[in-house]
Amino acid sequence: MDILKEQQAVLQRNHVYNMDCIQVLKRLPAQSVDLIIADPPYYRMKGNFDFKFQSAREYLEWCSAWAAECYRVMKPTGAFYCWGSARMIDRLSVYVFDPLGWVKRNLIVWNYRTGRPGKASYRYETEFLWFYSNLQHEINQDAVRIPYSPGNEKDKRKNPKGKSCGNVWECSRVNPNYREATGHPTQKPEKLGERMILASSRPGDLVFIPFAGSGSEIVQCIRHGRDFIAAEINASYVADIILPRLEKAIGKEWKNL
Repeated sequence: MDILKEQQAVLQRNHVYNMDCIQVLKRLPAQSVDLIIADPPYYRMKGNFDFKFQSAREYLEWCSAWAAECYRVMKPTGAFYCWGSARMIDRLSVYVFDPLGWVKRNLIVWNYRTGRPGKASYRYETEFLWFYSNLQHEINQDAVRIPYSPGNEKDKRKNPKGKSCGNVWECSRVNPNYREATGHPTQKPEKLGERMILASSRPGDLVFIPFAGSGSEIVQCIRHGRDFIAAEINASYVADIILPRLEKAIGKEWKNL
């Protein structure tokens, strides 16, 4: 291998790569990543990226390809989170994640309490998040505790740091008038990424983000002292949304050389 190719093969930490995530994953060493947060296309839901697949089978085969690489690069203590819709979340589990050998920990429900009513179905007010991990992973429960509901304040069984986090996460969607809004069609609130990062990584750990999108998880990595490697195939998202957002987060120009 010549020097140029050797340099190209080395991935930099704290860098956003305008590349297909599988290409980036293949350049990561085995068992080198502490946490993976994936927000892939949902399949025929919203945005051009959701409608590029001709069939559910094609979509699941594509998911199997990048998920297998995620499994390869994750440490024995690592964790994996993946977003999905009601249409596909069960199939992702059965056909993609379960066969890999991870431990299935939780199906997390993001309840944002708003949505469009349907004629033949109940209104969708939720999205879903699979939490898998390798066997040695432990959640930092104290980092993501939440306040108890009012009442029984003198109950000595209550942890003074708060209630342990459950698998239903209450958080509104990012509305256009919110400060963190970027214009990305499927932007996730920073609060959700923050919870995963605090619960399943430590300062200095490496977080891999295969579908960087609007960069919400990257911002939280920076704010909480985690290193990251992110992939985003859409050049406009990288140049027009993610990099300006990172510059704003750190207060100076982001060097993504």
